[in-house]
Amino acid sequence: MPQSAQKICQNCQQKFIIEPEDFLFYEKIKVPPPTFCPECRLIRRMSWRNEKSLYKRKCDFSKENIFSVISPDKPFKVYNYKTWWSDEWDPINYGQAYDFSKPFFEQFKKLLLEFPWLNRFATNLVNSDYCMNAAHLKNCYLIFYSNYNEDCAFGNGLHQAKDCFDNSYFRTYAV
Repeated sequence: MPQSAQKICQNCQQKFIIEPEDFLFYEKIKVPPPTFCPECRLIRRMSWRNEKSLYKRKCDFSKENIFSVISPDKPFKVYNYKTWWSDEWDPINYGQAYDFSKPFFEQFKKLLLEFPWLNRFATNLVNSDYCMNAAHLKNCYLIFYSNYNEDCAFGNGLHQAKDCFDNSYFRTYAV
């Protein structure tokens, strides 16, 4: 069994440990051990996740103007929420067999470019078009990662709030 190894992150220069079971896993999936520490790897994985910027663009299915977390200069197909969850298109049509003779990421990139993306993650919004990663909002503006709010604006991480403005990670719970 491999031994633990101490490495220096090529990004932040901090020391990190790779455990023997990690080496076995990397060997099993045929990838080299990481050169970035776990924190820097997390930052890289999350860097493509847009939580707070909305763009105007056209729905690639209906051609209507929509708000999206994906800017119009990106090569992705984007469908509005109503279409994406509807039976107007069939996601099964985008299925493809995995080709073991080609690199995984080459095939994954092709799928990412062909399969439609959802314009934004938001559901059950009333008069709250400029919100993202949210559900059950009423009369809200620029609210992100939040649920069950009313008459709130400029917030992130709000839950069960009413009449709140300019907040971050604010949670209220019924007692």
